[in-house]
Amino acid sequence: MKSSNNPWTIRQLKMGGGYVTHNLCTGLIDKGFIIKIDMGNEEPMYAINLKKITKSTFPSKRSAPLPMPGDQSSTFQAKTARLNPVSAIQISSKIAHDSINKNPISAIIELAQANGLAPAFNITRTSGPTNRKKFHMRLTMGDRTFDSVATSKKVAKQNVAELALRMLHSERSGAVPVSTAVVDVSQKSSRDPEILVDQINEFTPIHSSKIEGTGFFGKVGRFSYDTYNKLAASVHLSTVGRKVISVFIIEDLRSGLPLWSAVSLGSGNRTVNGDNINFEGKTVNDSHAEITARRGFRRFLWKQLRTVTGKEGNAMPFDAVLEETPGGKYRLNHKVRVHLFISTAPCGDSAIFPISEATQSNEHVVAHNPTMENEKQGLLRSKMESGQGTNPTSSSEDPLTIDGIMMGDQRLKTMSCSDKVSRWNILGLQGCLLSEYLEPVYLSSLTLGCLYHHGHLSRAVCCRYNDIPLPAPYRLNHPLLGCVPGQEAERELGKTNEMSMNWCAGDDKVEVLDGCRGRCAKGVISRLARVSVLKEYEEFSGAECKDYNKVKERITGYCEAKEVYNKFVKEKNYGVWIKKPAC
Repeated sequence: MKSSNNPWTIRQLKMGGGYVTHNLCTGLIDKGFIIKIDMGNEEPMYAINLKKITKSTFPSKRSAPLPMPGDQSSTFQAKTARLNPVSAIQISSKIAHDSINKNPISAIIELAQANGLAPAFNITRTSGPTNRKKFHMRLTMGDRTFDSVATSKKVAKQNVAELALRMLHSERSGAVPVSTAVVDVSQKSSRDPEILVDQINEFTPIHSSKIEGTGFFGKVGRFSYDTYNKLAASVHLSTVGRKVISVFIIEDLRSGLPLWSAVSLGSGNRTVNGDNINFEGKTVNDSHAEITARRGFRRFLWKQLRTVTGKEGNAMPFDAVLEETPGGKYRLNHKVRVHLFISTAPCGDSAIFPISEATQSNEHVVAHNPTMENEKQGLLRSKMESGQGTNPTSSSEDPLTIDGIMMGDQRLKTMSCSDKVSRWNILGLQGCLLSEYLEPVYLSSLTLGCLYHHGHLSRAVCCRYNDIPLPAPYRLNHPLLGCVPGQEAERELGKTNEMSMNWCAGDDKVEVLDGCRGRCAKGVISRLARVSVLKEYEEFSGAECKDYNKVKERITGYCEAKEVYNKFVKEKNYGVWIKKPAC
């Protein structure tokens, strides 16, 4: 194997009285170089030199035999390492986090460096006409190779790095192996994701009684990253870009030992554009990870209801977690807890602080200590159309109108994730329609992957509503708050991918939708869209429902609690909850 840095090949280097063929190659790793010495039929050796190597470091073609690594008398100062088998690759919580949040090329280099491997990216060939040339990229990592095809070298390199990460993650966690066939993303439109999703029922349900990680929050993070990597392994679509993920976890203590089950996952960081919104509920307006994960969690609750009531169509891979109440409704079993993981702080009020102020959590501190330093903290905020930031809402703003949005006179606004999470801690995770059959379901804990600040997070998700007078059975919920240990918040300049994934327990496929369009491939309506939610309600209740808002008005208990919330934020001058216009 030849290197562009040092093109010499050392042939017939005498070793132990015999002659073997040795190849010399170099690859840049962390401002150093790694040398592979092919030992013929024996295991290859690797020499790592973390100091700068110049051509003078290497012998000329006429020089004496190559100084062997470890020879302190030579000019080549190095240490040797054996090749780690791919099956023994260790993926730490930090690397699992970085592989989701960082550029895949950086993540694969860090993973390789941590395991004594040297990744090499090479264009094996090109194909196609000059104006539509395809680049065939190969990543060699130890004794493994990964291949991808794209219409640019940059995209091909990113895709093959991400493919390698998915395969290594899925193999490590026991998921269905990703196909080793060449991934040709040049033929796959980013608007056509559905055809690239494999069946995943071979490894559902995703649950375990033995969770890796340091402390409770570390275990939540590791379990969530593993869940994402298992599910992402079934999606061949390129999802290059920084990712935000969210996972709902059920902890079942009924057997005496905690059994953790991932019941819903969402990824993404986009809202629908005004050009694509559908006012009849056929688009998913908010594809931020925690929002799609919560919609998936509601689908999980519908499946649970069908299980406990014996209705046709239940497809739960584990025992029901609901129990009937004396009043005829259902509730979460008191030995079952709901945990939420979000890979970064929810946008809005919980994220308006400098990254340098991000802290680590103490899981032994349960009491909340919210930060309330100025009048801008605690305000309701909305996401801006085509943007990835938030602005405070104002009661003086004109309500959104259909023609105003469609004509471009008004920018589409969606409430921030911090505000939505805070309402879940007031009205429950189940939402309005499920409230007809379920008592409120509340979070037991909220874990962030990074960008954690206890004071800001506790204020944003619950404590700014400390004196809200809610009618029973609703209450202000204060979940345990924390973050994955050892994850430092970094300012990543790369954009997030516009694609959003969602899944809940019992699904045989991950669904991928375009967050900017709010639909799946070829305009297919998502299972998370409002019309799909209404259909689920119709199937369970047996009633014909054409008007979503009229159905919600019939569920008086939830609507009364919601009205108390709206009145409270108005009295506190927190702003207004922006509603989408109805047809």
